[in-house]
Amino acid sequence: MDREIVWKVSDNLYDEMIKVQEELSFPDLIDLISQAVQRYIAETQHETWRFEFRKLQKQVHSSGGFQLGQTKEQVIAKLREQRHQIFESDYAHMYR
Repeated sequence: MDREIVWKVSDNLYDEMIKVQEELSFPDLIDLISQAVQRYIAETQHETWRFEFRKLQKQVHSSGGFQLGQTKEQVIAKLREQRHQIFESDYAHMYR
């Protein structure tokens, strides 16, 4: 299902949009606007991903890092403990 959007723009913005449409050889203004919106959404999603990744990096750093010098058994034990803590804080209430 297609939806319709009515958007009022100033004469200056309209003229600029027409100019860009012609310069970039878009068949019509709708195609230009559609691609611009899709690109904006993609950039916003990417920026959100980068923000969440930075947040995760800070969490790892504040919790002492990956502690790669530990033995395999110590790493496994630590991961099990973290998994248990996540379960208790986020999901345990669903099973009680």
